[in-house]
Amino acid sequence: MKIVKYIAILCLLICSSGLKAQYTLFSKSGTITYDKTMYMKNIVTKQFIDKADERSRGQFESMLPSIPQQVVLKKVLKFKDGETLFEPVKQELDPQTQQLIMMFALDFDAVTLSNLKTREYKRFNDLVGERVLIQDTVKQIKWRITNEYRDIAGYSCRRANGLTPDSTYVIGYFTAELPVSGGPESISGLPGMILGLVVPSQHVSYFASKVERSAPQVFETKIFEAKKNKIMTRQQMVDQFTSSLSGWLNKETVKYIMKLALL
Repeated sequence: MKIVKYIAILCLLICSSGLKAQYTLFSKSGTITYDKTMYMKNIVTKQFIDKADERSRGQFESMLPSIPQQVVLKKVLKFKDGETLFEPVKQELDPQTQQLIMMFALDFDAVTLSNLKTREYKRFNDLVGERVLIQDTVKQIKWRITNEYRDIAGYSCRRANGLTPDSTYVIGYFTAELPVSGGPESISGLPGMILGLVVPSQHVSYFASKVERSAPQVFETKIFEAKKNKIMTRQQMVDQFTSSLSGWLNKETVKYIMKLALL
């Protein structure tokens, strides 16, 4: 009986070891679903009404009562060792909300591909019918890791405060349990996956609602290869669209839109 018992324990240990090895393998690949929350009334008040000239302020103010407090969009981040693909999830929005998002340029259904090893970066934007492909490098964000923790989607996450190259302050919550230095949009560079991202000046946040570990998967990248895409760097996009938008929006509001488009 003792021999049978020892064999059973040995088998259990071997199985547990195998599961642990599989768990470790899969920890570097999977899919994360995020809720992107846009605080609509704050955006319109702080970024449009407060910065508008007399000609357009009244129009924005008249719209404010019908604008929802916030809107939540679903986004997905697929990741495997050294690469991430961030893309929107198709969802039904009421026509008014959809119109507001388009009118205030709050989301472009962008698809972002980042190679964290080679630092190659691609971002596809459909800007009112114009297909723009940004080809650049992964952002170098200056991070300062703190001792603050919070639970996100069942993972213990540590807070870090960051500053992007365009001086946007961001708050990232990362977990070392997913050892890929990625995150939503083009925000990355921490020693673990970013499951929570807050951008105070943009009045937007991203928090993971579900994490699924899986075997490495093939990314769908055809959208980046279309011949109709207009290829440019981040700065070229800023220069072109700042010039186009400056005719009907003030400088600070245009700056806000461009930072949001290139987050």
